[in-house]
Amino acid sequence: MNKIVGIVERILRIIMFVVAVAMLGGALFLLGLHQTNKNLEKIPVSGKIVYGTEVKAIHEVTYSFEGKEHQKRPLDVYFRKLGDDGKKITVYVAKDHPTRIFISKTGRPLIDSAGLIGGWSLVLLLILFGEHQLLRRMKMLEENSEK
Repeated sequence: MNKIVGIVERILRIIMFVVAVAMLGGALFLLGLHQTNKNLEKIPVSGKIVYGTEVKAIHEVTYSFEGKEHQKRPLDVYFRKLGDDGKKITVYVAKDHPTRIFISKTGRPLIDSAGLIGGWSLVLLLILFGEHQLLRRMKMLEENSEK
């Protein structure tokens, strides 16, 4: 029974480490997305919130830019709701890339999302490191007490 508990603990630590690294990778991805799009010229356009075509639970924005209709999810909205279905909002369209839209002109919510995800991944990594140090010291104390 003791071996099974040890194996389960190791598996959970590995899963926790993989999740933390994936979250850190996601935060770096969002930072890269922000860096790629922060200097693009963005034009404010009126849009309307609609349900997404692929996933009905996710809201997208329909907008008209240079005579063409588009329906996309803003790049800088990850962890917040856009609003109610049918609500009119202003989106910022990258002039050279009409399918890249943002809720803010600076794309600041990307940095906020990256900070949130990156912070939680660092918390998980810190917990794993602290647990490793604690278990190592407990093992050293057990060895010293046996001597």
